Amino acid sequence: MSVVNIPDAAGKILTVQEIDGRLYPRFDPGVLRNVPSLKLRDDDVILCGFPKSGTHWLFEIGRSLLHGKLGTDVKPKESLFVDMVPESELNKVDSPRILNTHVRFDRLPSDVKTKNLKILYVRRNPKDLVVSYYNHTHGEFKDYLPLFSNGLAYGSWFEYVLEWEKIIANNQELSILDVAYENLKEDPIQEIRRLSDFLGVQRNKDFIEEISDFCNFSTMKGRFKDKMGIKDGHNIFYRKGEVGDWKNWFTVAQNEWFDQLYREKMADSKLKFKFTLNED
Repeated sequence: MSVVNIPDAAGKILTVQEIDGRLYPRFDPGVLRNVPSLKLRDDDVILCGFPKSGTHWLFEIGRSLLHGKLGTDVKPKESLFVDMVPESELNKVDSPRILNTHVRFDRLPSDVKTKNLKILYVRRNPKDLVVSYYNHTHGEFKDYLPLFSNGLAYGSWFEYVLEWEKIIANNQELSILDVAYENLKEDPIQEIRRLSDFLGVQRNKDFIEEISDFCNFSTMKGRFKDKMGIKDGHNIFYRKGEVGDWKNWFTVAQNEWFDQLYREKMADSKLKFKFTLNED
């Protein structure tokens, strides 16, 4: 394990660690190295996504569906974050569990494949994601654009999503649900129904509507305002959650640069992302 200091143009140092050739936040390296050998239960659900893709949101929806109730008296997402929480602590949590992670597919617990557990994979358009990432960590926004493509903690978004595209296409035997953040924002009822069917819990229409209201982004922001991370007076986990907020941040030149980078990196990809909600 080695510490990597990435300076931005403003002099801020972005510190990550390199473990086995991959970049990670400065979590306990022993916990990170243990993720592939983590022992899972037959009814575990694994939630995966690049940081700032909407994993908190999807976790709350999935938890409500699995438990069949709305409530805040249950373990938060952070207590089931396998990148940071030791296995001994994870084992204290009652089933069913939604274990969540940002690690790449080849670093998931091996039990995911042998037990054929259900995997929820959430992805988000990269422009809104980088804005959210910046507001989570701060610094100089312009300096996050090249770092975002080359890799911050957890590496490059492009590598992450392209790898998952191949995994889903080439491993039909795995139970993976691909969830687009923008689709969940645009039609939460339909997406929550799809989640319910995938998880095999078959919740009724009324309950799904209750979940949609209970897990509305602004509602969650208010509900967790005293429990989530606060930085410079702002909630760094629940900020806006909007689709298209990138337009308030990108300059014309930055947007043109990013569009060119996207075309180059995603040239062979079939993935489609909505950068606003009025797109087809």
